[in-house]
Amino acid sequence: MSESENKDLLEALNSVKPVKVGDVVKGEVLAFDDKKQVIVGIEGTGVEGVVPARELSVKADEIEDNIKVGDVLDLVVISKIGSDKEGGSYLLSQRRLEARKVWDEIEKKFEAGETLTVPVTQIVKGVGKPSDVLKVGEDVKVKVLAVDPEKDRISLSIKQTLPQPWDDIEEKVAEGDVLDGKVKRLTSFGAFVEVFPGVEGLVHISQISHKHIATPNEVLTSGQDVKVKVLNVNGEDRRLALSIKALQEKPAF
Repeated sequence: MSESENKDLLEALNSVKPVKVGDVVKGEVLAFDDKKQVIVGIEGTGVEGVVPARELSVKADEIEDNIKVGDVLDLVVISKIGSDKEGGSYLLSQRRLEARKVWDEIEKKFEAGETLTVPVTQIVKGVGKPSDVLKVGEDVKVKVLAVDPEKDRISLSIKQTLPQPWDDIEEKVAEGDVLDGKVKRLTSFGAFVEVFPGVEGLVHISQISHKHIATPNEVLTSGQDVKVKVLNVNGEDRRLALSIKALQEKPAF
């Protein structure tokens, strides 16, 4: 072998890349076997691999219509197999690579706090009767709560994409407004009064009555309708300070 030929051989050998599980590779379609598996040559490695029908992105009966000899596929290496088994030395997948890309995109949207529009594919038992408000095939807008690629699971919420009771609360009420409310809870330090569905404000014990009271239940009961005056609105912290006594005439002593 001449020095030039030896140099070319060394360069060719050095250009061959090792194949590792998890690698994303390009595979040139070489042939189809009798199981409709795709035999590919892994670019830059000098070895072959096999893509089972179940690991392709197309259905088994559509393989030969969509994939031709000479096509180059983006694939991910699943495992190493014997050269005499399944027609190659590496098991490859197109479907899993595409799924990985989808997961990467979902994770980016999750990190960015974006919402997704997705079709309902199945209703599972749960959080009431989903069939009362949803139907299979319906497009819904959801917010990504968590992503778990290992379990192929995404936690989604429809509720968090809907208008929330406290949204724009500072545009709905202002300091000095008088509202109708209902006493929802009594505590030792005051009463929580609902002034809008899902929006409760606190009437501190000092704002319940002009006369001294030891506990709110001396003058209030749960479920009681009351009028309250808005003392302070803090939409960011979801706090609403209210007063009952501000609407009552102060007794003369």
